[in-house]
Amino acid sequence: MIFIAHALDKADALPQRMAHIDAHRKYLDEAPTKLGIKILLSGPLTDDSGQKMIGSFFMLDADERDQVDRMFRDDPLAHAGVWKELTVTRIYVRQNTIGNLGDGS
Repeated sequence: MIFIAHALDKADALPQRMAHIDAHRKYLDEAPTKLGIKILLSGPLTDDSGQKMIGSFFMLDADERDQVDRMFRDDPLAHAGVWKELTVTRIYVRQNTIGNLGDGS
């Protein structure tokens, strides 16, 4: 099953995000595999300038919603209180033409 996770940071959370970003990245290098999740696409959400991180986005492949919930519950950014709002939604993939997305610019 494919899930989309969309997390928006609290308005003043950038310093807190940056203080925990290395732990968050290390966690994402290990936790999904341990939980049986494949990250298909992920990256920080940014403001329109592309310079300021304002949240997180994930497209995940998991057998059960509980796996995804556990992944985000244990994420260092969640523990640090960075996210104001986290929404996880299952998606029925109707079209898929992503291909190579490059560096996001």
